[in-house]
Amino acid sequence: MKKLLPVSLLCLTACSMPYRPAQFMEPGATFPGLAHFVEQTPGHQVDVLLVHGMCTHDAGWAAQTVQQLSSALAARLPPAAARATAAPGQIEIIPAVVPAGDGAIRFQSLIWSPLTTPLKQQLCYDQSGKSPLCQGSPPYTAQRAGLNARVKDLLMDDCLPDALIYQGQARGQIQQRMRDAVLRATAGAAPDAPLVVISESLGSKILFDTLSNMLDDDSAAPDARRAADAAQQTLDRMAYLVMAANQIPILGLADQGLPLDVGRRALPQDSLQRVLERRRARSAAAAPASAPASMGNLTLVAFTDPNDLLSYTLQKERYERPGVVLHNVLVSNARTWFGAFENPVDAHVRYLDNPDVGRLIACGEPKSPLCR
Repeated sequence: MKKLLPVSLLCLTACSMPYRPAQFMEPGATFPGLAHFVEQTPGHQVDVLLVHGMCTHDAGWAAQTVQQLSSALAARLPPAAARATAAPGQIEIIPAVVPAGDGAIRFQSLIWSPLTTPLKQQLCYDQSGKSPLCQGSPPYTAQRAGLNARVKDLLMDDCLPDALIYQGQARGQIQQRMRDAVLRATAGAAPDAPLVVISESLGSKILFDTLSNMLDDDSAAPDARRAADAAQQTLDRMAYLVMAANQIPILGLADQGLPLDVGRRALPQDSLQRVLERRRARSAAAAPASAPASMGNLTLVAFTDPNDLLSYTLQKERYERPGVVLHNVLVSNARTWFGAFENPVDAHVRYLDNPDVGRLIACGEPKSPLCR
């Protein structure tokens, strides 16, 4: 106990979490949570689409995320249902239904990580501490400092390669598989049931690139119209969009050419802006009687840890528009030491582990009475 006391005192004086509790960049921010949609929707049924970000993810991530949100709702997670095995080379969709109040939240988690695993395994030789996907690869014998080894193993050998793979030759293939997953996940959905989308990091970029392309596909392919209709219905139903570890501002640079006159042209729209603009235009053009019943204001909540080196807040002037309300929320995913350093891996990958994030997604601000 005597040995632990100095360590505890050091932690109290040297480490902090400046954004726990979470802080809102926009004063007086109020927004709904999952509980509000369950409470206010006829039938009390809400659909949630979960899309993970860069770094290796599996079914365990889906179960842990659903459990975190269920705990915030004080809802008991039922036993996991048997799930169908995804076809080789396809995105796995993991369903879960969580009772909440008088209704239920129907989760579908899209696990795209296995698509990039075979390519990332080419870097296994460089990992100091072998991850599960690198078991059996030859050991790395050169000595690295402990923190540098962790950052190299996870951030550089596992996470960042996902972004490089997507921005390169495999981009079209990944989008095709995300397109197929969206079609499977939304098949049979009730047109008036509100949809909540929770996406992280690179997963947001993949999802909105795919939705934008589905909406704009005017080819004569037999399933092009079906895909466009599914994307439009998804957009119409989307009432709440939660984004964590946003990388669209930096990844969107890869979609731009060099400007001929710097500062003398409007910035091109990224895929998130295009999708939001498409939703605004459709809502404005539809007569009140003909507009989809589910189409109301869209709330966009962006979570950012300021010490997350790979993430960016979303600028209101670029993403907010009539019918779309944006709130930026600052959070601390790990401790800051001596006011100088936060573990960059934890800062980027622990958003949905953060109890503040889980509570705000599930319960909104102010907190729903359905939450404990």
